[in-house]
Amino acid sequence: MAFHLLSTAPTDEDYTPLAQHQEQTPLTFFGGRPILYERASGLTLVVPKDKLDSDAAIAKFSFVEEGDNALVKDVDMWVNSENLAFFQSGPNSTGVAIPFPSIALHATMKWKDQIEALYMNLSLNDAEQVNDEDDILMLDIIVLPPKYDTVPEPECIKAIYTAMNTCADLHPDPNGSDVAEEEDMSAPGATGWITAENMDQYADEDGNFYIGGGEAGGEELGPGAGTVRPREDGDETNGVNGVDHEQKHQRTN
Repeated sequence: MAFHLLSTAPTDEDYTPLAQHQEQTPLTFFGGRPILYERASGLTLVVPKDKLDSDAAIAKFSFVEEGDNALVKDVDMWVNSENLAFFQSGPNSTGVAIPFPSIALHATMKWKDQIEALYMNLSLNDAEQVNDEDDILMLDIIVLPPKYDTVPEPECIKAIYTAMNTCADLHPDPNGSDVAEEEDMSAPGATGWITAENMDQYADEDGNFYIGGGEAGGEELGPGAGTVRPREDGDETNGVNGVDHEQKHQRTN
């Protein structure tokens, strides 16, 4: 899932304000405007200088060098339900929209051990086209607060982080269902339950159950397996080998 190049800055009309979204029931949940969770201005992005050209949209930002880093200054940020958008108004007027599935990790940190900042680890690959872990390309970006080099204003960092948490939950990992699928594919009787599919493994042709190590099953059954339970009306003939079957009537509620 590639980053998207922005040639113009997002506007208020592009989004539904969070407060408005919370106050009303939308006419439809499809095709509406993305919900804006947080907006910040005057940010600085720290990108490793040798990684600046790793993505075409990131490479268009103007920057100043500081050691091994490129500092992209005067950046506006929009955290919305669809993506994470950055835009630098000058001198090139360019930006990038990053889909949330491309954000592998985000966390707060201390830049140079003293300035509150936001760290992001981004995947530059389309997950559906990567077959080998060696082909995965990652990019680290640090977001610094306004006036980080004079009198930092760190309050927005926590707000951005909280908004990203919420928006990330709107885009769950599609591979997260693998565990449930594996559980559904467990062998019959693995949990101790006897079903129509595995009855032959735990009972002979006369309906006698083998509890642990018999010829038919050979596996330990769960608590209560093979127990004959009496009917609620006191008729205890409702067992595996119950008698007088012809006298029994179907119970109705």
